[in-house]
Amino acid sequence: MLTMKKYYWFTVILAICSCEKGPATDPDLDPEVSLSGTFYEWPEYNDVINYDFSANGGEYTAPTKNLPYAKYFKESQKKDLTMEYTYGNWSYFAGPNANSKVLKDTVAVRLMLEQLEADATYLREVMGWPPTVLETKGYRNAVFLYGSGMTTDNAKNTETGGWQSWVNVYGVEYPILLLSYYPIDCFDPNGKYSDSYYHTHAVTHEYIHVIFNSMPGCRNASWFHEGADCWLQALMDAHRAGAEEIEEFGWLCAGSIIAPFIPIECYGGWLHDGSFGGPNWMNQGLNNNTRRILGGVQYSEVFPSFMGEFLGKGSVPWVWQNCKGYVLEGISKQMGKEQVRRMVKEYRARIALCDMGRYSNATLKIYKANMGEIIGSDINGVKIDNWKATPYVNVTEDESGWLVPDQLTLPGWTGANIIPIDVTGMDEVVTAFRPEGKNSNETNMSCQLCYRTKEGKTVYGEPFSSGSYVMDLSSDKPANNVVFAVVCNTDFVYKSEIRKMKYDYRLKISEGAVPADIHMNWFDWKKDIQ
Repeated sequence: MLTMKKYYWFTVILAICSCEKGPATDPDLDPEVSLSGTFYEWPEYNDVINYDFSANGGEYTAPTKNLPYAKYFKESQKKDLTMEYTYGNWSYFAGPNANSKVLKDTVAVRLMLEQLEADATYLREVMGWPPTVLETKGYRNAVFLYGSGMTTDNAKNTETGGWQSWVNVYGVEYPILLLSYYPIDCFDPNGKYSDSYYHTHAVTHEYIHVIFNSMPGCRNASWFHEGADCWLQALMDAHRAGAEEIEEFGWLCAGSIIAPFIPIECYGGWLHDGSFGGPNWMNQGLNNNTRRILGGVQYSEVFPSFMGEFLGKGSVPWVWQNCKGYVLEGISKQMGKEQVRRMVKEYRARIALCDMGRYSNATLKIYKANMGEIIGSDINGVKIDNWKATPYVNVTEDESGWLVPDQLTLPGWTGANIIPIDVTGMDEVVTAFRPEGKNSNETNMSCQLCYRTKEGKTVYGEPFSSGSYVMDLSSDKPANNVVFAVVCNTDFVYKSEIRKMKYDYRLKISEGAVPADIHMNWFDWKKDIQ
């Protein structure tokens, strides 16, 4: 079990300027009227969300029958199954046009079912996840062969692909795996597919969807279906290996880390028109509007990993049992609005410092792998302005000394900007923050200074929504003399119009501090960066 650390708040001091002192050169940056104080570990949450399937379910009974699918065919279709194959708690169905590579007596079919049986058993018996709705009804889990002439589809038997789908049996919808011949044939040890590893693992990914769709949660949260699926499969692999640290994130986690302005509850990422995908597909025409790498942000396991680390391993199961609509809004009904807003701030600050518990090195690797990538359209033939990937936002100074962030990458709802600040030779830095524009206010915007020392120690400043903050740098020196200002939007209730909203703000930093180069690897506190 994950052992939570003990957390402590350091005293937060609000110093009031004495009337005996003269005015500061810039009243926005007067350290005598600035919030101060630092802490090194985030505090625990109240009303932590937690659900234990093993404590809330009955004794598991192995299923003894296959779905009565043959009887489901309509008489007018005059089709029937040519294959119905059983292995353990699994069944395999195929119609009369089945591709010969994946007939029931082929090695590939047997090895696929063996993997599914082993993974299902491990998830249930070792990791405590529940049986599927099929199993609770006494039926084996099922794989249907896509393109084989069944009523599930009209595809040819040479088409590829595979996903979690549904079949209706006697008026009841059951989640099943609908797989083409290709991912199944990838299990053949004598096969020559270069992407066999990907497809064989994807089969288990689709089975995890069957587990999730057997529960009441996340009916408006396709992003969480995908991200939590990737999280659970990766966690299972690490658990089996006995790994204390989880060294790798999936490659589609890049959007959550290298582009923090993308919202948390996002499917489709940062779109060509500047908006963001909503929690579901949301009919946005995503097929012609997505960016390379960032368009797959829904497959990112970063936020579920954060939940498992810092809210506890029962937090993700709790979502599947209780959040029947949107995820963050559902969590707020248990934990309250302020704690969800605070969770957004913590999530963004931890990513900025690669302070993600067992996933810290995995976060650092994603930064390194994607920094400087040139990201354009995900669709061949579609031209958009390329974006040079960096987690940091460019700022320019206006005539009043306020720093104006690049409007292209302003944060969306629950999104963030990270501004690196060079504090070379300084013992303290003062930062003023001002929400700007019709969408931004002191309720939904936050600024927080934070950094790591050369030794890896994390230092967090108190989040503030307006005014100024002074951070003492005299004892804990920041690595590479860089401090991060993490600006968050904390609006977490999804509404259709919020997809297109951007949240503006202004910063001002004390004399001697300057914005640092946004294309340098400041996230890597282990390196000396010049």
